[in-house]
Amino acid sequence: MVALDAVAGPHFLAAFPLTGSDPAQGHQFLLDHAAEHGNWVLYTPDESLSLTDLGLLLRSQRVGEVCLTPPLFVQEEWLESQYHRDHLPLEGASG
Repeated sequence: MVALDAVAGPHFLAAFPLTGSDPAQGHQFLLDHAAEHGNWVLYTPDESLSLTDLGLLLRSQRVGEVCLTPPLFVQEEWLESQYHRDHLPLEGASG
């Protein structure tokens, strides 16, 4: 697993900055990407959005007065497993 801070980066997917973006824009980008590429989408209990087959989870992190996106990269099996989804680290993540 690789967890990143929302102010460290850049980390991109198809030219979209996964790190430090507006969470609403990040979620829309992932939904569009999933529709175009046939990725599996999963919302976690903390309202993070994941592309499970890429092992990518996009979270929301408060940085000062704004919320920004930090990505979390995990093995695909972690996002497919109820146990692992319930035990993903939440440090630095806020809704």
